Amino acid sequence: MKSSKFYVLVLAGLLGALTFASSCSKDNDDTAPVGNVDKARLTALIDSVTTGYNAAVEGNKPGNYAPGAKASLKTALDLSTVTKNDASYNQAAVNATVANLRRAVAAFRSALVQEVSLANLVAYWRFEGNANDATTNANNGALRTGPTGPGTAPGDGGTLPTLVADRFGRAAQAYEFNNGAYIEVPYQAALNPQALTISLWCKRFDGNDANYLVSLNRWQSYKFQLQGAGKPFLTVGTTVGLSDKDADSGIVPINTWTHVAVSYTDGSMKFYINGALVKTWTDVKGPLKTAPQAVPLCIGQQLPKSIYNSTPTGGQATGYFDYYGPAFFKGQMDDIRLYNRSLTDAEVQSIYTIEKSL
Repeated sequence: MKSSKFYVLVLAGLLGALTFASSCSKDNDDTAPVGNVDKARLTALIDSVTTGYNAAVEGNKPGNYAPGAKASLKTALDLSTVTKNDASYNQAAVNATVANLRRAVAAFRSALVQEVSLANLVAYWRFEGNANDATTNANNGALRTGPTGPGTAPGDGGTLPTLVADRFGRAAQAYEFNNGAYIEVPYQAALNPQALTISLWCKRFDGNDANYLVSLNRWQSYKFQLQGAGKPFLTVGTTVGLSDKDADSGIVPINTWTHVAVSYTDGSMKFYINGALVKTWTDVKGPLKTAPQAVPLCIGQQLPKSIYNSTPTGGQATGYFDYYGPAFFKGQMDDIRLYNRSLTDAEVQSIYTIEKSL
C-alpha cells in the first residue's frame, strides 16, 4: 500500500494545477463563439486528475481514501470529459466545468484517511510479535511476571504475557495477561504528560475489580483500569488534587474485543467505547502532575513488582508503594496508543474506524 505522503503530494500537485487554471481564466472570453473555445486547460486538468484517481486506493487505513470517495470524483471526471469532447459548449461552460472539477478534487482530498495526531503520539504498542513501541520514541516494553498474592504478600504468579491471536484471528498479534503477568516500560518524562489520551483494544475475562490496563506511578500520575462491572475508570494526580472517575453507563463486555479510550486535560475527562463518547466529566482541575519518582509504566499491572513495598524516594508518604492485594489485568490487549494531549471526539472516532477492521 502506498503511503499517505504519496497521495498528499499527488493531490497537492493536482490542486496546484487547478489553481493555475483558475488564475488564467480571466484571459478567457466567456462570450466567445463556440468555434473559438479553448479547452487546453480543461484537457490538462482532466489528465492530471485522472492520474491521481488511478493511483488512489479506498479503505479505512492511513493513506487510503474513504469508501465512496472515488465514485464521486469519477462522476466529476466523466462530466468534465463530456464537456471536453462536445463541440457545442462555449467558453463559459468550459470554465464552469473547470471550477466544478476543482471542487470535486478538493472534496476528494478531504476524504484522505490520515494517522491521528502523529506529532502527539508518545507510544504505540501494536504487539506485532513483541512489546516494542511502533513510534520512533523507543518506549519499548519488557515482559514481566508479576505479583498475585492476597493481602500484603505480593508473591509472584510466575507467568509472562503470552502472544495470542488478535481480534482478527491473526496469530501472535496481541498479548494475553493473567496470573499477574504484565509489560514494563522504562520511565521517560514523555510518558508523564500534562494531558493525555489512552486508546486500546481489550477483551476482559471476568469481573475482576482491579483490571489494570495502563498505570504510571499509581494515583500520583495516572492509572486506567476496568472495575468489576466493566466500567472504564481513570485516576489522575494533578497539580490541583486527585480525580477518580468512571465511564458511568459505559460497559466493556466480558470476552468481547472492545475499543476503549479515555482522555484528560485540565477541566475535562472523557470516556469512549467503540469510538462513541459515553461520558464527559468537567469537575476535574489542573494539568497532570509530574511523577516525583521515575517509576516504570505498566501495562496490565498497577505497579512494577520491584516497586511494591519499596521505600519512596520522591517525597511520597512512607507507605505509598505498599502492596494492598492483586491489581492485575485478566484478559487480552492490543493496539495501545498513548498521546500527550486530549484528542477530539472525531479523532477518537477516527482511531476506532481505522482499527476496527483489516
